[in-house]
Amino acid sequence: LTISKKNQHRPASESSGGACDMFAGAWVADESYPLYDSASCPFVRGEFDCRRFSRPDKQYLKYRWQPSPPCSPPRFDGLALLRMWGGKKVMFVGDSLALNQYESLLCMIHAAAPDARATVSPRSGRVDPATTVTFDEYNVTLVYYLSHYLVDIVSEKAGRVLKLDKIDEGRNWLGADVLVFDSWHWWPRSGKDQP
Repeated sequence: LTISKKNQHRPASESSGGACDMFAGAWVADESYPLYDSASCPFVRGEFDCRRFSRPDKQYLKYRWQPSPPCSPPRFDGLALLRMWGGKKVMFVGDSLALNQYESLLCMIHAAAPDARATVSPRSGRVDPATTVTFDEYNVTLVYYLSHYLVDIVSEKAGRVLKLDKIDEGRNWLGADVLVFDSWHWWPRSGKDQP
């Protein structure tokens, strides 16, 4: 969702004629989707590319979120996003869901600006514990930082323990202009299934 700067500081009730709840709505079919082709995106990892693994149906790619009226978000515009975020760092922190969101945003931006030079660090693209892509001409940096639980895990006599009141990794997130957090997938797991 890209919001123009002229509407950025006005309440939703002023800009759209009523209160806008972006979380109320439905998934609707849209034949103009998908916003990118995973086969031509250099940022999508093989394990996240369903088409690469021969998923037979493609209809799942043709859905978008449609908030209930009076919300009327504009269609995603990757170039407008790059211009608006110039000089900013956007960081996704979390598990594989955050990684999937990060790569999807990279692919949507790449589809909008396929000739934009991007610098990937580390060059391998390996997450250890972070990977960064900078769209050089726009000075926009997107970062993925792997953190399964967001909080600290320490080894104690009883075994590995989650410290819900400690986030020492958080020092690595300082300097980000936008932080997107995700954590859930690993919480209900125990024993050998935990990372």
